[in-house]
Amino acid sequence: MAAPAASSDPVALPQGFSANALHCGLRKDPNHADLGLLLADAARPAAAVFTTNRLVGAHIHVCREHLQQSRGLVRAVLVNARNANCATGEQGIRDARECCAALAERIGCPVEQVLMASTGPIGAPLPKQKILAKLEDLLAGASTGKAHEFARAIMTTDTFPKARTTTFAGTDGTERRATGFSKGAGMIHPNMATMLAFTVADANPADADLAAMCRRIADRSYHRVTIDGDTSPNDTFVVWGGGTIADASTFETAITKLSQDLARLIAKDGEGLTRLITVQVRGAATEAEANHVGRTIGTSPLVKTAVAGLDPNWGRILSAAGRAGVPFDAEKARVWVGDAEVYHKGVPHPEREKAAHEHLVNHVEVVLGVDLGRGNASADIWTCDLTKDYVQINADYRS
Repeated sequence: MAAPAASSDPVALPQGFSANALHCGLRKDPNHADLGLLLADAARPAAAVFTTNRLVGAHIHVCREHLQQSRGLVRAVLVNARNANCATGEQGIRDARECCAALAERIGCPVEQVLMASTGPIGAPLPKQKILAKLEDLLAGASTGKAHEFARAIMTTDTFPKARTTTFAGTDGTERRATGFSKGAGMIHPNMATMLAFTVADANPADADLAAMCRRIADRSYHRVTIDGDTSPNDTFVVWGGGTIADASTFETAITKLSQDLARLIAKDGEGLTRLITVQVRGAATEAEANHVGRTIGTSPLVKTAVAGLDPNWGRILSAAGRAGVPFDAEKARVWVGDAEVYHKGVPHPEREKAAHEHLVNHVEVVLGVDLGRGNASADIWTCDLTKDYVQINADYRS
């Protein structure tokens, strides 16, 4: 089965932002852009969350340094695909800094107000001259109507670009807009996933710690996606806003929902998938506990291959929950596939497995669930099945 198509919902940049994308020679296909730009009309507040991998891409060193030096003010974000600029030593960091400096010079801002992000295969030097040679063209073509072009440029093994727009109210009653972009289809796991994600908005949360808010948003969205249990060294999530003021709670709710939609698109585009899986964990003592159990189920090769085989193997679901390290009584637990509860407080229900099987057969987006019977906390985790195509894609990734 082919991967599900992306939604054709209109995507528009917020007021004060423009974008562009072009081919600079990193990809073999000259018709596929590999360099993207997000540009603000003035320096605007931003915050970011990065990978927890001990191997860190060069751009993350530079982004952390620039955000600290600029006190969170950002004017531009430059993104390249097809080269991670990771495990490239001090030269890789110098190359990223040089790209930022060249862009800053052209737009007339301090270098620390420019961020850069890279994605692609690990270990090759960054072809910075190809990037530098295209900066003038990239800036000259920037406009408010190129959101989709930017989303497409940052793709790696993604089968479709991922971008969404939402609206919310500013404190002055006007309608405000936020637009999010993400990329990722493999090497995806919480904290973070192989993904780049950028959200721009024409409002800022009033009297809020944007960095802390960014972390909370990531915890409820991108940190709930898992494709294969591998965490990339280049993961970056940026929240970047400006313009008018929005109520902090309203802003956070809107950006969280937007980020969750984009996180689901990552899971929906998992390498080689035939099914998008929502793992529902209920009855946990805490949300963190529910997250952990959901991630354990979502990364279980046995659970994921069972779904690929359209087998409602509830024993694998319960077993994965049981090894997550969260103490619960299996005699009080429940397991369901779709609407069919196939295990209830110590009692299997094989007569319901036909309905569970039909759920897997008839739906591209499927649900697996477990109730731990410990409390009232819950969480949803998004993942996908594990297929032969996943193996083939990653066996050929660098060839």
